[in-house]
Amino acid sequence: MELKEFINKLEGHSAADIVEYLCENNIPFAVFSEAVRKNGGWDSADRRKNVQLLLKQKDDGAYNATVAVNTAEAFNNYLSLFPAGSHLAEAKTKIQQIQNARLIIEKKIKDREKMLREIKEDINEYTPDEILERLNGEVLNDLCTELGIDTQIIIDYKEPPLIFNDIPQTEEDIPSGYTDVFFWGINTSGKTCALSAIFNTINKEFSLEAPKIEKQFGATYRDSLTNIFRNDVGYLPGRTNTNRTQYIPFQLYRRGERNNRKISFFELSGEVVKYFYEIVNRVELPSINRDEAKVAFQALNLVLRSNNQKIHYFFIDYNREMKNAIDENGLSQSQYLTAASVYFRDNNDIFKKKTDAVYVIVTKSDEIKSNDRIASAKSFLRKYFGDFMDILDNQCNKNSVEFKVKIFSIGDVYFKRICKINRDYSRAIINDLITRVKPVSNCILRNILNR
Repeated sequence: MELKEFINKLEGHSAADIVEYLCENNIPFAVFSEAVRKNGGWDSADRRKNVQLLLKQKDDGAYNATVAVNTAEAFNNYLSLFPAGSHLAEAKTKIQQIQNARLIIEKKIKDREKMLREIKEDINEYTPDEILERLNGEVLNDLCTELGIDTQIIIDYKEPPLIFNDIPQTEEDIPSGYTDVFFWGINTSGKTCALSAIFNTINKEFSLEAPKIEKQFGATYRDSLTNIFRNDVGYLPGRTNTNRTQYIPFQLYRRGERNNRKISFFELSGEVVKYFYEIVNRVELPSINRDEAKVAFQALNLVLRSNNQKIHYFFIDYNREMKNAIDENGLSQSQYLTAASVYFRDNNDIFKKKTDAVYVIVTKSDEIKSNDRIASAKSFLRKYFGDFMDILDNQCNKNSVEFKVKIFSIGDVYFKRICKINRDYSRAIINDLITRVKPVSNCILRNILNR
């Protein structure tokens, strides 16, 4: 029935009929009341108030029912029935809240799917905590099962504390008769991780004895590194701090062997390598703590000047170079290492004095996709580290020092910092040292005669 016709017959309609007509035709009460006024007005104020009251009750009932359903569709339906209802603002707010919540859920679903895709493409994209927080424990457990590692070890494992020791201060602090093994490389090159794998492999497969010297340099640091892979799964240590150059003498045996080999590992913090860049190029880099670097550099010079035999390992991060990584000083690891090699060349021929071998170690070599990774590593070094390699090669040729390229991997790394150790590379370095470093005889008479 048309509005005008309905109003003309208004006296014949009850308040309930009027309310039903208004709801069925989506006519706001204000519009209806104005039309009634123009047609002569309501027959009584009570009749008008009664219609308003019934309409309000119907409006409230419809809104309460909508709230119980609590969907955007239900609230939109309420608005279509009561376009000028008393709950208009509330209904619109509810619709917006539901839509916002839906968008959040949709985003979480998309983020979850994206995260799962990224994990499938690269297991090191997220940490265990990130997976637990953004996915759930079931996903982490499935991943660990697939990888063949204990989920609880992954959840419980914390970053290992590294307990550092003092470093040599005087020439008398450097024990004689040792072969000093230098570990060079910038921050993140993998020196500390390699040392932890090497010491743990020594602990598992060889014998290590504390040196018979007054100052036990590096003892607690060595034990800290050894314990990282105690369960064959370790939480990789972070970068070596500026002042954390460490000198670690020890005695190495094959199992069942009587004669030991006196070896000292000398891990140089990445800041020392950067300091070479300052010295060679006569600049000051803003990110270097120069006072602490100088302390480490002083210890380095003490060891370099000693009469001990020497072996040098230069660690180069394959991943970092392939990602064209430049540090906070705007420099690459190639530029730092080239400066270091220039320093060796120009300062008293460091390799000339009792250097047995120089090795360039390409770390994270599992990322090299090749059937012949050694050949690929050499090609990589020629391409990205040509100046560094040429200077070292020339110095080694000049001084009849063995110069070799090797590859290294600590094992399979998961979740950014969790590593399942592969001892093959550590074992190869240990066996090289055992082959190259002569054992010390325990025969007193022979020792006297050899003096």
